Amino acid sequence: MINRAALLKELLAIIEDDLGTVPAGITEASNLRESLGMDSVDMITVISRVEQNYRIRMSHEELAKLETVSDILDMITFKSSENATAKAA
Repeated sequence: MINRAALLKELLAIIEDDLGTVPAGITEASNLRESLGMDSVDMITVISRVEQNYRIRMSHEELAKLETVSDILDMITFKSSENATAKAA
């Protein structure tokens, strides 16, 4: 089981590396485009790093559903547990 608080901290570090900063007051409910000002290139960069760091893959349909910080955290958690289940089988 992934610690969500640690996961949030790691995700914000990835976002900060891409954007150069993370605006104060960012929460799991923060919208990636509106609150963080991320454009499509930023999204691709951040998601690529997430996929590499957590050894997961997201489909285009899954990527299109990512609107908030929480959406990314949920996807990492889901994909990580999906990978663990597949390895155990």
